[in-house]
Amino acid sequence: MSETMVKRKVLLGSAITAAILSTAYIGGAYVAGQAAEKTLKKQHEWLSSLPYFIVKNREYQPGWFSSSEKTTLLLNPELYRFFIERAGTELPKFEVTYTQKIKHGPFPLLGSFNLHPYKAVVESEFIFSPETQKFLTQFFGTQKPIHIENRIGFNDDGVISVKVPSFDYEEAISGVKAKWKGFDATLNYGGDFNSVKLIANAPGLSGEAKGKLSFAFNDLTFGFDHIRGKTGVMLGTTTANLAGFDMLLSENTPIKLKLENLKYAGNIVETGEFINGGANINLAKLILDDQPYGPAELQATASHLHGPTLAKLADEFTALQKKQLNRDEFSAELVKLVKTHGMPLLTHDPLLAIKKFDVKLPDGSIRFTTEVGLKGFKPTDLDKPVEFVSKLHAKADFSVPRKVIETMVMWQARNMFGGPDSGVAADDLDYLAGQFVEGQINKLTDQNLIRSENGLLSAKASLEKGAFMLNGINVPLPWQQPAESVTEQ
Repeated sequence: MSETMVKRKVLLGSAITAAILSTAYIGGAYVAGQAAEKTLKKQHEWLSSLPYFIVKNREYQPGWFSSSEKTTLLLNPELYRFFIERAGTELPKFEVTYTQKIKHGPFPLLGSFNLHPYKAVVESEFIFSPETQKFLTQFFGTQKPIHIENRIGFNDDGVISVKVPSFDYEEAISGVKAKWKGFDATLNYGGDFNSVKLIANAPGLSGEAKGKLSFAFNDLTFGFDHIRGKTGVMLGTTTANLAGFDMLLSENTPIKLKLENLKYAGNIVETGEFINGGANINLAKLILDDQPYGPAELQATASHLHGPTLAKLADEFTALQKKQLNRDEFSAELVKLVKTHGMPLLTHDPLLAIKKFDVKLPDGSIRFTTEVGLKGFKPTDLDKPVEFVSKLHAKADFSVPRKVIETMVMWQARNMFGGPDSGVAADDLDYLAGQFVEGQINKLTDQNLIRSENGLLSAKASLEKGAFMLNGINVPLPWQQPAESVTEQ
């Protein structure tokens, strides 16, 4: 066979291969586009199921290699009705419209030299009103205020990235300054939304109103890693950290505040059909007007909560939030919801506790622990107060420096009766407040309601099987008091 014939066959084979690959890619893009449309519809249905938003309008324009979508979300008015609703006025509505450009797979990022296969890559762009856009332009200039990208895998698992750019803003005339260091968040989700993992970070924000206010926070992070358990409750961990916050208020009542290392860690686990959860809050230091407070720590737990009931209550409460009800109607429906679906929470021996509350103050430390639970409760006990109390288990233990109580009362007295226009000297107010505290403490200690020792006020109380103990003494409850004898005259 001649060399020319060989070259022709090679060229013909290459052309056929290229044609097959092109046809396959074109067909794959069409199939991926149809699948992406179904996936995005499912994601919108999930978004609609949340209590936060209402999908007001959605328009989808399918294409061969790419599609487009325009959606308008309405913030659920029931979330803020209680706070801003006024009789005779219309409840304001907050909505946002965004467009989405959907690049179809199998290689939607090929133009960016990224060969990772995806069903689709979706880029979202928000549409703001002219007034809002003008306001945002003052800060972000020509930058887009927010960028959202959703990379959807062929199994419908995906990754959403959210970015808000940084800006440096200043008004020369008013002296107002603001510096924003941006925001980044990454959300990994399962196609059925039964697993979600978020990592978000805001490096910092600072601002200043010349001669009036200055503030700054730095390194705010937030995240969670949740997966739906067998009972329907989302399980996993949640964390939040704030490295620092500073504020100086110069007008009216000056305030100087500095906060260091505030941390939150929460965890929810499942044992059989029961849910156990815990939350820890730690603060390294708080400085208020040059007075140091901290470290501080709070440890709270909730255990033996009936998982199926929690899941049912969450679903029913979400449905309730989507109804247009006034305050009285919402309250009545909420009570009905708890009575109808919430009773198993009480009948399965729940226990709530503050394992530790410890705050270091300049004059000592405040310490507090408590727990409350039910044992053997039955729904009929609600109609029998004495029987209900007998099923309660509770205890509390606290201690607080005497000086702290005196200081708090002095501050309150100064705020209520002091000031330059009161005509009362601060020293006189402090003396009267001290005498008042002294008298009240003496009365409480004489009645054994509190203990006073070495400058520390403390008390212990417990309720077990209908018996109430305070500082080691059995205190009869009202129905346990002996009946007074009646003497005929």
